[in-house]
Amino acid sequence: MSSSASKNIESVLVENRVFPPDARATQGARISGMPAYEALCQEAEQDFEGFWSRLAKDNLAWT
Repeated sequence: MSSSASKNIESVLVENRVFPPDARATQGARISGMPAYEALCQEAEQDFEGFWSRLAKDNLAWT
């Protein structure tokens, strides 16, 4: 490869496109600004390890 060819290579690691979610995927979603989301954020900030421990106990099946 010549040195001039390497000057023209553009990075493939940059992605600027935006793909909005399908309306069906967002039905019932909790988003920023909603009280439940804000409460979760506050709980996580106050007790980070306890927050994730509770979520793991409530939502994961440990076998």
